[in-house]
Amino acid sequence: MDVTGAEPSDRERPVMEATLRLIGRGGLKSVTHRAVAAETGLSLGAVTHHFGTRDVLVEAALKFALLREVKRLRALALSLQSDALDVDAWIDALVGWYSKELGADAEIHIACYEAFLAAARDDRYRPIVAEWYETWRRSAELALTAAGSAAPRLHAEIFVSALVGIVLQQLAAPRRKFRPETRAALSELVRGLIVKR
Repeated sequence: MDVTGAEPSDRERPVMEATLRLIGRGGLKSVTHRAVAAETGLSLGAVTHHFGTRDVLVEAALKFALLREVKRLRALALSLQSDALDVDAWIDALVGWYSKELGADAEIHIACYEAFLAAARDDRYRPIVAEWYETWRRSAELALTAAGSAAPRLHAEIFVSALVGIVLQQLAAPRRKFRPETRAALSELVRGLIVKR
């Protein structure tokens, strides 16, 4: 699997998903062929046949996580385009999506943050991380342009950075009022960004 978007095979997908769950629960150090085999119910031989070394397994799983998120973010951006003209509706839908996601798939999102850290150490991961950020930036730029931003690209970068930080904070120290607090924080940020000077 590579950063150009190649999908894992039907046999590789459960291995990728299991590896991401392990990363989400215990970090990169928790990934071994044996642990992945136990998580999937596959034989150790089946896992090592497809992914000969631990590094290959981890790299494939991190790329899979980011590619999956890029595709999901593109789909989300498309679905939110009709709300982009109403920034409050856009923020509400965005925060609602993350609220649901973090409740159902927190381990996968934690694995994505592990991929960001991997990209900081190894340039093999940088193209797909850059694509992840660019997908988010374009979505935010559309909404901020509609809201009257004088510098929509810059403001979109600020918005995405804030959102990434808020999601990381929720993963690290979950808040019961994540949805209303995040909606209020992002709305305040957007108001500050588009204030008429």
